[in-house]
Amino acid sequence: MKSHFLLWLTCLSSIYLSIGTVKAAIDISPKRIELRGNTPQTIKVSNNGDRIEYVTISTSLVTNPGVHFSKEQRIPMGLIYQPTLYASPFKLQLNPRQHKLITLRPLKSVDKETVYRLNVRPIVQLHGTSADRATASIAVNLSFSAIIRQRPEREKVQLDVQCEQKSVLLTATGNVHVALKGIQTDGSTPEDINIYPGTPQRLSGKHISLPGYGGCLAGQRMEK
Repeated sequence: MKSHFLLWLTCLSSIYLSIGTVKAAIDISPKRIELRGNTPQTIKVSNNGDRIEYVTISTSLVTNPGVHFSKEQRIPMGLIYQPTLYASPFKLQLNPRQHKLITLRPLKSVDKETVYRLNVRPIVQLHGTSADRATASIAVNLSFSAIIRQRPEREKVQLDVQCEQKSVLLTATGNVHVALKGIQTDGSTPEDINIYPGTPQRLSGKHISLPGYGGCLAGQRMEK
């Protein structure tokens, strides 16, 4: 039993070493890209390591953009009836110190800003015992992500601010996202946020300041 436990620890250690190597080897840039009109754009995938790397590429529509990554709701591109963009290729082989391009090609225009997330997932090649292969999923689950914003031809930035007794409801009433920076809530400074059309967000607090958009004090609206 002890020898089996030591074998498991050894295998697990090798997996974590593989994960660390992948993190150092693969990179993508830019990690945020905006598409306008019919002009294709590219994302560069780089292998900074000293061995061949294999990656898969997948794209999903984000249905509630602007929320924390862990709360995003995504629909895989293959399940979308009429996607508005196409990303290719789906797989890449990268030699050491090599980079290749993923092409993002708009398929149709959008009426409001549409957000996609592109994931580049390294495939870790493991050789050895069955225990090595059984734990391979730990390394394969690692991925690198880019956010893609497809913008409408005519943009309108507009924010609706509804003050509540202990919070504020923020709704983008235009057709592109509203970037809110330097927010103050009851004396604290939360992270900057983006409010997208169709995805309202609520901030808690009695005294809320929204630079450029006024704020709220105990449910009452304060002007800019």
